[in-house]
Amino acid sequence: MFEKVIDSICKSKEIGITFHQNPDGDSLGSGLALLQGLLQLGKNAYIISLEECPDDFKFLPMAETIDGKTTEPSKDTDLVIVLDCGNVERINASLNLQSEKYSIINIDHHMSNDNYGSINYVNTKSAAVGEIIFSILEYLEVDINKEIATTIYTSLLTDTGSFRHSNTTENTHNVAGKLIATGCEFSKIHQTLFENTTLDKLKLQGEVINNMELAANNKICFMKVTLDDLNKFNLLNGDTSDLITLGTKIKTVEVAVLIKEAEDKIKVSLRAKSYVDVRKIAEIYGGGGHTKASGFATQLRIEDIKKELLTIIEKELVI
Repeated sequence: MFEKVIDSICKSKEIGITFHQNPDGDSLGSGLALLQGLLQLGKNAYIISLEECPDDFKFLPMAETIDGKTTEPSKDTDLVIVLDCGNVERINASLNLQSEKYSIINIDHHMSNDNYGSINYVNTKSAAVGEIIFSILEYLEVDINKEIATTIYTSLLTDTGSFRHSNTTENTHNVAGKLIATGCEFSKIHQTLFENTTLDKLKLQGEVINNMELAANNKICFMKVTLDDLNKFNLLNGDTSDLITLGTKIKTVEVAVLIKEAEDKIKVSLRAKSYVDVRKIAEIYGGGGHTKASGFATQLRIEDIKKELLTIIEKELVI
């Protein structure tokens, strides 16, 4: 399948690149790395996105190309590459999956993937999609310069929790080593991502901590973020994905649950420390992800989904 991806890229002239909605460090980093690599190869490549690049990632090279203005493939596009997106509903672009004008390559590392592309390359052994993009660019003999290295290193750093999560492999470290060898400022990247918060974000963390609840012999941590909370701290458009780690820091907790209120739905993030497969839980609600990190969206009220999840997770725990 890897060879099919390479062949399709080589044969295509105009290539659109997109990723999942509410893009994170992996989707943005891998997308911008692929963009730079394809441009280097002389391809007419561009980003398709319904959203602008989040503020936290605007330091990435070519982040300005993620401006939310190009929302569908251009008329001359012959290939669209979707990164880090397990299902059609979450694609950050208006695509026609039945289009005869362009083919779709689906590149992902999640176990739960709908295989919606003309070509589906899903490597669940990769810690991040950035790891896959590195192998593609390396195979295509792209010059992995400092700019490309910065984007891929960001991808790896964010999706492995600074190389702490169990998805980190020997290859992940090997790739990171090659990226550092380009001279990319890896320490500065870490500082920008993890030591660059605002007072409002810290206050929101305090609010979440004050309202968190433990259940099932303190093995489950429930946290919530309401629209009122986001308004109160001026974070309606801010990235709150790091809040889930507040729960996993507690010694007794095996599963952390973050329930976040949005305008039209409730978003739920799940994290597990060791033996619970939270991907299976997310799939019950049409979501997915990894065994230790997953999520989904629902129309249920906060208290209702919390009650349901408590029952489901308790059955998975060794209490």
